[in-house]
Amino acid sequence: MLGADPSEIYFTGCGSESDNMAIKGFCHEHPSRAHIVTSSVEHPAVQNCCQFLKKDGVPLTEIGVDDQGMLHTESFDRVLLNRDTLVSLMWANNETGVLFPIEKLSEQVKSQGAFFHTDAVQAVGKIPIDCKKVPVDMLSLSGHKLHAPKAWAPFSCATR
Repeated sequence: MLGADPSEIYFTGCGSESDNMAIKGFCHEHPSRAHIVTSSVEHPAVQNCCQFLKKDGVPLTEIGVDDQGMLHTESFDRVLLNRDTLVSLMWANNETGVLFPIEKLSEQVKSQGAFFHTDAVQAVGKIPIDCKKVPVDMLSLSGHKLHAPKAWAPFSCATR
């Protein structure tokens, strides 16, 4: 369903833990130079994690959205990305249903050498997702959205 190899899947305790593992794990691997880019409308699991890391000194850039809830791509285009940057954007907004153009954004991020994480909890099972075609490094989802047992609810897909 995801176009992911079983060796790329890591089970976590919940969707928030999956997001935290991706974001904090990246910062752990890039301790002195990590930079996070995200949107101002992310799920609290991502927002709270990013604010926690910001207090620890990790630079954080939040991109706003327009009156339709779409990412301000002009602002996003101006952000400098490199191998120490993690872009974390939700695929589908849990409150508005707005879909960010993850395929286009992830291609742009990857072309600049940065890493890409998407919180796809609200998207998986509702829209086609193929980790082999969309260049995401990490994708978080929640199994309970796919009728998985609650005890094994969420998991992450890492394609890198």
